[in-house]
Amino acid sequence: MKKSTATFLMTMATATIWLLYLALSPTKIIAVHVSDRAARILLEHPPLTRRTKILWWKQNVDMLRQQYNIPVIDADGYFYVSVWDFADGYKEEERKDRLCFDDMQPPRNCIEKEWVMTIQRSVSSGHTLFDIGDETYEMFPDGAIHKQHFTFQVR
Repeated sequence: MKKSTATFLMTMATATIWLLYLALSPTKIIAVHVSDRAARILLEHPPLTRRTKILWWKQNVDMLRQQYNIPVIDADGYFYVSVWDFADGYKEEERKDRLCFDDMQPPRNCIEKEWVMTIQRSVSSGHTLFDIGDETYEMFPDGAIHKQHFTFQVR
């Protein structure tokens, strides 16, 4: 009985330390790639939750404009930014489904597809949309954020 309790406590302590490490590691922008009006941001230690991902964007959007000139906004007011986990660094394309960047010379110009989120402005409403996982959040001009609930009918 004592051995299993000790093993359980060690496992819980290790898991807690690992989660604290992940949660407290600062998010760092490794690179920004822009092509065809779409920007792709590569992060080291991306935020973990939906809330902290949106908060990261809100806290960094002005810096991204100043340092990287993104988001690139078209004549209709639309923009598209995708955020990716840089995790294992640049890799060769090989025969895997990797995201590759045309603004870099091969062979090491690809990353594993570890998508974090997408941020875009809706042309119809002018509001900012955050796609995170299988959910979409809409940010209104007053800063309020609401989860979108899509309903549709198939005929």
